[in-house]
Amino acid sequence: MIQSLLRYFIALISLSVISLLLIDKFFIPMYVGTDTDVFLMDLRGESKDYAEEMLLNNNLEVKVIILPFSKRHYPGKVVEMRPSPFTKVKKGRIITLSVAGNKKSIEVPNLINMTLRKAKIELIDNEFNLDTVIYEYNPNIKEGRVSLQIPENGTILKSGSNISIHISKGVPKDYFTIPDLVNLPLTKAIKVINQERLRVGEITEEYQPKLIPNTVIGQSFPANLRVNVPVEIDLEISTDKK
Repeated sequence: MIQSLLRYFIALISLSVISLLLIDKFFIPMYVGTDTDVFLMDLRGESKDYAEEMLLNNNLEVKVIILPFSKRHYPGKVVEMRPSPFTKVKKGRIITLSVAGNKKSIEVPNLINMTLRKAKIELIDNEFNLDTVIYEYNPNIKEGRVSLQIPENGTILKSGSNISIHISKGVPKDYFTIPDLVNLPLTKAIKVINQERLRVGEITEEYQPKLIPNTVIGQSFPANLRVNVPVEIDLEISTDKK
């Protein structure tokens, strides 16, 4: 009887030990993941080298992305990490570190005639910051396009520098366009000037015997020029008299 009880207790103890080993080695890792999971520490603000070392020591892979220079972040420091800190991940998982970059000497791109959206993308791609945007009338640049940039293209600046741009509002309603009057008869030239709400200025003659008299051979403002006041246009016409 005593031997039977002894064998029973020995068997019970053996079964308990085996059960504890099974729970410790198989069931707990299955549900908790102690053998394969790692909790990510917060490495933001740490140096790139330190962050890489800590992740590699925890059996994780590392991918580094160098961000454009920004005054908000110290170069070489981790700005962001993916997955986020304190996340539980599997060993061998790739952790992406976004690291603040250093300043570089970069040539300012040509933004003239670009839309505002495209100019913004171009500045980001070249690691510059958009500073001031000014809207102004510009008869020579299509509405909504960059008409001026400061500094101008070709200037060498450090990455992270500010670029200001002007955006054209097109031709204002009170602008006047200088017509092309050369080779027109004087009477027709005067009519065209009046139609454009401009003024006829001084008329001078030049001896040109091969031309029909009173043909316009010169004008004081170039054709297609846009002005914001109704200017006087001086005309030079041909004559066959000396």
